[in-house]
Amino acid sequence: MKRTICFCLMLSLCLLIVFPGFAQQKRSGNRPFKVYAFIPYAGYMQGGTAVPAKFGQLQDYLATLGIAKYNLIYENRITDYPDGNKTHGVINRSKLDPLAKLASAEPGVIVALDLEGWNRFDTLHTPAKLLSAIGAFKEIDPAAQVGLYATVPQDTYGYPKDTALYNRLNKAYSSVAAAVDYFSPSLYNYKTTDNEEWKKGVVFNLEACKKYGYPNKKILPYITPEINVNNERRMLDYSEMMYRLQTLYDLGADGCLIWGSSGMRDASGNRIIVNENEGWLKAVKDFLKQHS
Repeated sequence: MKRTICFCLMLSLCLLIVFPGFAQQKRSGNRPFKVYAFIPYAGYMQGGTAVPAKFGQLQDYLATLGIAKYNLIYENRITDYPDGNKTHGVINRSKLDPLAKLASAEPGVIVALDLEGWNRFDTLHTPAKLLSAIGAFKEIDPAAQVGLYATVPQDTYGYPKDTALYNRLNKAYSSVAAAVDYFSPSLYNYKTTDNEEWKKGVVFNLEACKKYGYPNKKILPYITPEINVNNERRMLDYSEMMYRLQTLYDLGADGCLIWGSSGMRDASGNRIIVNENEGWLKAVKDFLKQHS
C-alpha cells in the first residue's frame, strides 16, 4: 500500500517537472467564466407570461441568472461634434465628468467606452485621443475598470483576409492596450451562420489580445445573441450561443460582454422578450451553472 502511494506521488511530481503546464491546464478546466450583459429589450418571460421591463429592471432580472451588468457609455454621451463630423469629435468634460462620477458609485461594475467615431487608421492622432478619454474618466473615477469597444485589438469584422494589416494596426495601439484595464475585441456574428468561420475570427482576436503582453488583463470579448443574414434578422438558438460560449472558454477568454440592440425585433415585428428557459438565454444560464 505504501509503495503504491509513493509511486503515485512520484508520478505526479514527474508530471509537474516534465510537463510544467500540466497543473495549470487541469486548473483551467474548471476556471470561472464571467458573463456581462447590456440588453435593452422589452422584458422577460415569467410563469408563461411576458413581464414588461425597463432597462434597469431587465438588468436586475438577468442578475438573478448570474449575469452581471456593465456600464456601456456611447460616444455621443461624452463627445461633441463641432462640424457634424464624427471623426472630428471632441470629448466634452461637462458630459463625461458626471458619468464618471455616477460610475464611481458602482465600483463593482466595469466601464465600457464605445468611441468608434475617430478614424482608427489615423494611428498618429487617434490613440492619443483615446488615451485622453481614458485619462479624463479615471481622473474622476480612479478605481474604474475601463475598457474600449473593439479597439485593442481593432475590430476585424470577422476573420480578416489581411492579417498583416491588422497586426500592424494593433501594434500601433500598444499605448492604448497599456491604458485599458481589460481587452474587449468584437466577435459579433457578422452575417454568417458558419460557426467555424466565426471561430477563425475568435482565434485571431484572442491571440492579438495576448500579443500585447499583459497576461493579468482579462479578455472579455463582445458577442451578441442577434444575427442578420441576407437581411433576415433573428436571435441565436441554444446550440449557436452555447458554441460561442464554449469556444471562448476553450480558447482562454475570461468571460464575455453580451450586447443587444434596442432596435431588434422578433418575426412578428415586436420587441424582444427574453426567456431563460429556451434559446440563447437558456444557453447562457446553463453555461454559467458549469462555470460560475
